[in-house]
This record gives sequence, C-alpha cells and structure tokens, in this order.
Amino acid sequence: MDSPRDYALIICDMQEGYRGSVPHFSSVLATALRMIRLARLVGIRVFLTEGRPSIYGSIVHEIEHEIAQLPQELFGGSFTKTKYFGHSMKLTQTVTSKKFRHVMVCGVEAHIGVRVQTIELMKTGVIVNVILDGISSRNKEEIAPSVATMRDVAHLNKFIAYFGTSETIAYAIIGNLKVPVENFLALIQTESQSISTGLKNLLGSGDDTVSGDSSEAIE
Repeated sequence: MDSPRDYALIICDMQEGYRGSVPHFSSVLATALRMIRLARLVGIRVFLTEGRPSIYGSIVHEIEHEIAQLPQELFGGSFTKTKYFGHSMKLTQTVTSKKFRHVMVCGVEAHIGVRVQTIELMKTGVIVNVILDGISSRNKEEIAPSVATMRDVAHLNKFIAYFGTSETIAYAIIGNLKVPVENFLALIQTESQSISTGLKNLLGSGDDTVSGDSSEAIE
C-alpha cells in the first residue's frame, strides 16, 4: 500500500516575471496553492523549481507564504535552473534517490519547464500526474500540443502517466492512501469556487481547451 512518503509535488517556475504574461496565471496559482495545502494535510513532500531568476524573478510571494506553513520535513527545496534547458537534473536525481513512486507536476510554462521536467521524470520510471488545471504558457496555443507530446512520450515508451484535474488527482491520492477524508473534503468545499473558475479558465471550451479526456491514464 502506498504511503505519503511515496508521493511528491513539483511546482515549476511560478515566478513573478510570469505573473503578467501567462494567461490565467491566477488560476494556475490557485491550483498550486491548493495542492500545497493538500500536501500539508496528507504529508507529501513539496519541491519548487525556478528558471533563470535573474530574468524571471523570484517565486511568487503567495507560494512562498504557503511553503512557510509546511512542516520543515515536507519542503524538499527549491531548485534553480540557470540554463535554458527547461528542467532541473538535480531535482530529477533527488526524486530518484528518495525513491518516490508518484509525482504530481504543475506550473509554467507548459511547453518548456512542465513538459521537459515531466518527460525527464517519466524516464526514471516514476508515475507522473500532470495537473491539467495547474499548467499554462505565455502563448496559450502551446498548451494543448505540449500535453499531447507528454501523452505521446508516455504511450510510445510505455511509461505510466496520468493527466487529470487537481480535484480528480487529489481524490485518487486520498483514496490510495486510505487517510481520513474530513479535512480534505473541507478543503475542497472551501475552494469550490476557485476550482470551478480554474476549470473554466484553463480547461473550458474554445481556444483554451486542453484536448483529451482530463482523467485519462497512459500506461
């Protein structure tokens, strides 16, 4: 049976420099904050990445505040990327060394940091959960092709990857861990309006749609 020690949450590049340029950044941020709160409730380790902070600035203060509420043992650290390769090899190595079995990924940008970090994690054999209402890019047209690429990589290489909404993934985790649900349900109820808004903004009809079944599993 899985335990919280088998899970990790990675939040990619949620930096001040993206706040005014990434569509629906506030909805991505709301999802990231919700997942940190879930991690605190359940006991899941949280990791951050930041890409070239000299250009894109520091991690947004809302996430820094939420991270400060975590018990020390649940914050795995912030990994800085100084080159434009889209992922942190050191973070990938850390995930491998800690023997996490499941990793949730959200953040920006979908077609760079999120895509490359996700694929590198897949290569290690970890089960990756991509949070579809927790990713975006400065050019929204990049999002759907990026999700398609991650799906294709998983399918062609027989990696295990799940693509779902934050609520769907959260319910799956709660079910897998067999933990008390009262506090989790209270969190979902408290944030119901934020969840609804995020889904409409990031997965709604029209040009912003991420194609495919939002709860699809690739194995």
